[in-house]
Amino acid sequence: MPRSLNRPKEIKVVAGKGKYLFNSQIGPLDGPSWEALCQEALKRRHHSEGYQEMKASPGDYGIDGFTLDSGLAFQCYCPEKHYSRPELYEKQRDKITEDVGKLRTHQKPILDRVGSNKFSKWIFLTPEYDKNDLLAHARSKEVEVRSWNLPFLTSDFQIVIRDASDYRTEINEIRVLSLEPLYFEDEVPTLKTIQGEKEEHEKNIERKSKARLAGAEQSPRYSTRLEQLRQKTLESFFEYEDFFRKISDDAPLIYVRLVRLINEYEEMVVESSTTWSGTAQDLTEKIRDDLASRISQELAPQISAATAMKIARIMTARWIAVCELDYG
Repeated sequence: MPRSLNRPKEIKVVAGKGKYLFNSQIGPLDGPSWEALCQEALKRRHHSEGYQEMKASPGDYGIDGFTLDSGLAFQCYCPEKHYSRPELYEKQRDKITEDVGKLRTHQKPILDRVGSNKFSKWIFLTPEYDKNDLLAHARSKEVEVRSWNLPFLTSDFQIVIRDASDYRTEINEIRVLSLEPLYFEDEVPTLKTIQGEKEEHEKNIERKSKARLAGAEQSPRYSTRLEQLRQKTLESFFEYEDFFRKISDDAPLIYVRLVRLINEYEEMVVESSTTWSGTAQDLTEKIRDDLASRISQELAPQISAATAMKIARIMTARWIAVCELDYG
């Protein structure tokens, strides 16, 4: 059986060891995880064309792999972290410039490896890119490279840019075999921005605290209980930003998976608020406890039951303050 059809046991094609990751449409990635994923995808797609992986040892020659039969050379690049769009373009532009320059600098070792084969295309494979600006840079650089008359490049040599979407089928096959989650979003998931002013959030919390204690107004301790509930909900809401920033910084892979779960669950919160016929407190407890349970099931053992409960408590307070969770 061809190696490209085997389950990729020798690698783990997900990121997570480094602190800084690039959050792509197919999930968080770093350099090693992206290159490992690319190599498996390229072997699957181009196996019949005689694909050859080109190891970085003893040196990096600007080519991570090539085909013997179809004249393609590949270079994989993942940004070190999640940059702004202008910064991402600059990083990728500079990487293209640097790596095609290696073709000229390292002619002999490249020739030793490719023999009489010639490349008509040098393909820059990156998770995602700003197409227009980077394409313009590629057109400029390929003209320059042709002028070098390198013995292993054709006279009509081109620089081609590809992203993860061009190899989505292969990437998904690899992840299924590796028992890893698949991602189908067109954009990287992010937590929704909190809308409104602080005073508005405090009013929402106070109003909904009264709704949660409905029926207990005649209790001798009603005022004290109301103030305690209001204060605890407010404190949980104020924990939101710092707590999720810490998860994002310390465990970016877990953060993205958590955000996906929370964003989808939030849709259920809004729907439940519309259709619920029980008490406000029963709905609040149901949403909080159900979210904690789902986080524990989905993200254990990386997120403990205690941390799942804390996340659920903070998110429930946020939904109360910002009004995804309401009581009719």
